[in-house]
Amino acid sequence: MTYLRSWPNGASAAVPVLLCLPQAGAGSFQFQDWQVRLGSSATVCAVQLPGREDRWGEPAPSSIAEVVGAVVAELADAGLLDRPLVVFGDSLGGLIAYELARAVGPSALVVCVCRAPVHWARQGGLRDDDVERLASASVDGSTLPPELVTELRDIAAEVLRRDAALSTTFRDAPGAQPLRCPVYAWGAVADETVTPAQLDDWRDVTTGPLHRHDFIGGHRVSREDPVALLGRLSQVLADIAEEEPS
Repeated sequence: MTYLRSWPNGASAAVPVLLCLPQAGAGSFQFQDWQVRLGSSATVCAVQLPGREDRWGEPAPSSIAEVVGAVVAELADAGLLDRPLVVFGDSLGGLIAYELARAVGPSALVVCVCRAPVHWARQGGLRDDDVERLASASVDGSTLPPELVTELRDIAAEVLRRDAALSTTFRDAPGAQPLRCPVYAWGAVADETVTPAQLDDWRDVTTGPLHRHDFIGGHRVSREDPVALLGRLSQVLADIAEEEPS
């Protein structure tokens, strides 16, 4: 099964493509609503990793490099690399988004609640306590019966463990050419996982400008307050569209 998911909206081929990569443990379906909210201002595509949602029964990829190679090939086959491209990654998705950006040279890279690559290289991937905390957060506030909440938490933890293993395959490339595009590094003031200093270090991955912003909320801000996040993304997309030659 393919990696890319999209939701036709009749947008012009001239508008930017927004390629989205979700947080660890999550899938692509959340981004269907983003296409509805953004309307014809962008073509939203999302990366669906194996082992979740409609790819539940598939084995996990062996490495981030494998994911990047497959996604780049699908983008090329779909003709999406000929259009303005904004790559958005949420948490672990931000690390994969960075690797994709190195491969395709997008118009902009946007990362949310994701520490800069140097910290992944130094500290390794997602830790066991990250998995436990994120699995518990996935069912916080649920009104389902306790036995169902436990089952859902166990499922979330299983997917998160697969993504934790994937995150350990990141290999920084010392001396690699930096990106040339603007990088938007967004955090959340109540995030206990990623610090402002770790976000500030995204400045080192590009010769373009770094734009920092912190939202009100925690590590799951993209789901807690999608309106605020999409407001920022809309401005990025508008800026990219304006810069493209007519």
